[in-house]
Amino acid sequence: MKPGVGLLVVLILVSCGSSKNRDATTNAHLNQWIADRSFEIESNFAMPMNTVAVSAVLNSSILGPGNNSGQINLIGNPNYLRIKGDSVYAELPFFGERRMGGGYTNRDTGINIEDIAKDYAVTTKRGMYIITFSAKDKQGNEAYNFILNLSPNLNANFSVNSTQRTVMQFRGAVAELQEKEQDSE
Repeated sequence: MKPGVGLLVVLILVSCGSSKNRDATTNAHLNQWIADRSFEIESNFAMPMNTVAVSAVLNSSILGPGNNSGQINLIGNPNYLRIKGDSVYAELPFFGERRMGGGYTNRDTGINIEDIAKDYAVTTKRGMYIITFSAKDKQGNEAYNFILNLSPNLNANFSVNSTQRTVMQFRGAVAELQEKEQDSE
């Protein structure tokens, strides 16, 4: 074996052996936010379910350069998923197919939720927190199931499954829920 190849193999083995598999509970701040049910996720990317219709529309450059049917950049577009006690608040964009429901004059085309979280459960798996719950939209017409994956480095990936729409996935960052100051006028 050549000395350069042997050195490369040793470096690869050392780098693999020294990588630390972080446990979900290693981040004290994240642990506290989850225990208090007080955190917020802002998404940087949306990943719609890739169907023929969605691909045809989103790959037509309607969303601007760098966006396609596989991933849509949300940076600069306000969106959130907030957990505050037993309540869930969400304002998320939707890019996909609506299978049923909705009206012709409906202005809330995104995922808009202000509800009590039902079947809220927290587990850990593969070094991440897995949080599952369900909630209804603001009108109470559409039900959503959420699966959140929160890593100790504060990355968040979550999927939203709806009774009336195709599945959406989002990727962003989790942070402590900041209390908004009320303007007293």
